Amino acid sequence: MPHRLLEICVDSLDLALAAVRGGADRLELCGPLLDGGVTPSAGFVAAARRMVDVPLAMLVRPRTGSFTPSDLEFEVMRQDLLYARNVGINIIVLGLLHSDQTIDVERTRKLVELARPLEVTFHRAFDVSPDLKESLASVIQTGATRVLTAGGQPSAVLGAATVRELRKSADKRIEFLLCGGITAATVHSALETARVAEVHAGLRSSARTALATRSFEEFTASVKALRQNIRSLDGSAGSAS
Repeated sequence: MPHRLLEICVDSLDLALAAVRGGADRLELCGPLLDGGVTPSAGFVAAARRMVDVPLAMLVRPRTGSFTPSDLEFEVMRQDLLYARNVGINIIVLGLLHSDQTIDVERTRKLVELARPLEVTFHRAFDVSPDLKESLASVIQTGATRVLTAGGQPSAVLGAATVRELRKSADKRIEFLLCGGITAATVHSALETARVAEVHAGLRSSARTALATRSFEEFTASVKALRQNIRSLDGSAGSAS
């Protein structure tokens, strides 16, 4: 398998800079991550884009709670997406569901088309859908670039086998970004099972400590340790099958 990519999810500029110092390959910018995060502020996004050299993804989520936006919230998502495109964001992160938790293909496709030429990641709304295999087919129909998933489980370790099966069924039509409580201690087990090329982590315990103490060295060290453990798997024997 080629070099695996590490994406770190951050909700402050201090954490963004600390993550880059630790070796993050890509950042996802979010508003407060208390309930999965919301769209980050324009100021945070603009400052991060000016100060960070790695690719940036931006969450587009108008509110916490369900992933079924109203028509007005959908318009807000459109405007946030246009802002992200204009400010130099590389990837849009979003996920729309119907009230029955199935994938809202039509409205997601509209946002994917509006985002072009940017990539789009369908976020963990995917994991709350009732049938992951059926939902994967729907996400592929939207034109999204990748899906962020823990295989419908609370953690990547628990869902890794499901992610591997989903990746096989996708037959290279979409990329997979593995998530779910990933740390330096858990990443080996999760990756060896899931066999994906991209990893997403928030390292929330370390992040909370950093924000509370205003000392970000521990967060940088946590990212660095995770990066090193991922790198130790790069180039190892075995295919991604």
